[in-house]
Amino acid sequence: MCFKEKIIFKFLMFLTIFFVITFSSVNAAPIQLKLATSLPEDNIITTEAKFFAERVEDKTNGNVKITVYPLTLGDTRACLEGIQIGTIDMTFQAELTLLSPEPGIFSLPFLFKNWDHLSRVLDSEPAKKIADLFLKKTGARVLGWMEQGFRVIISRKKPIETVEDLKGFKIRVPEDKVLVRTFELLGARPVVIPWADTYTSLQTGLVEGMEATPPGLYSMKFYEVTNYLTLTNHIHSVLGALINEKVWNSLGEENQKALEEAMKEMIALNRKESRENANLMLMELVNEHKITYNPDTTPFQEKVKPIYDEWGKNTGTGSLIEEILKIK
Repeated sequence: MCFKEKIIFKFLMFLTIFFVITFSSVNAAPIQLKLATSLPEDNIITTEAKFFAERVEDKTNGNVKITVYPLTLGDTRACLEGIQIGTIDMTFQAELTLLSPEPGIFSLPFLFKNWDHLSRVLDSEPAKKIADLFLKKTGARVLGWMEQGFRVIISRKKPIETVEDLKGFKIRVPEDKVLVRTFELLGARPVVIPWADTYTSLQTGLVEGMEATPPGLYSMKFYEVTNYLTLTNHIHSVLGALINEKVWNSLGEENQKALEEAMKEMIALNRKESRENANLMLMELVNEHKITYNPDTTPFQEKVKPIYDEWGKNTGTGSLIEEILKIK
């Protein structure tokens, strides 16, 4: 082969390799991820999940496509277990203590003074430490902490005007150890019932009432089977935006960066929408109930004080609790 032929051969080889790589890149199948929520289609957590999915697809030029499944891939426990075993790639959930105790700190009663204080805590170094510990113990990475609303109480026949009215009161709570213990300290009889079964449980009288955020209560139409609303604002419902760590590692650096950027945008949206939506849904709940009570929560706060030391000692999170309590 003469010199000229060698040059032509190398050039043709270069073109072949170039087109193969280009063609493969353009026609590579996109990465498909499943994101589950335990809330209805119209709940803002679900709509924000869809916003996140759209931003990820845009930022990756269609290389990563996320399909959002509201209320279709199981309850909170099923979604969290799915994240661990890899049957679900992502989920936005609140009851993270089902997997590890550290996020339970966010559920400690009356921890957050207001929405702004809540945001400062979620952006803090202790919050990052909680996410790191959660990842090490569960294999689920926290891409962001989301806000949903301060929790209130609704009841069927018996109004909750004071802390004494909770004595012996059968109240539905999620499978969250902090919430269960909180209502035990308040003198109530907490009953753990899956979210999807709560409406029937209220309707049949299996429980006398329940507690949750105004958006959650309104989106599930629990006002149809209750009469009274009590604005205790005892706990804020913080959600973790989770992704399976093996899935995360398989995405590659560029896609990971795109997900992080999209998450920051979604968190900013969540901070704005959660406050607006909580206030709007609270107004709707007030309209739907016979009577709304706004009690002095000081006696409630006194009753639940022991849980701070208990949770810290039982879970080894005492130092983290102390760090968060210092945030003003």
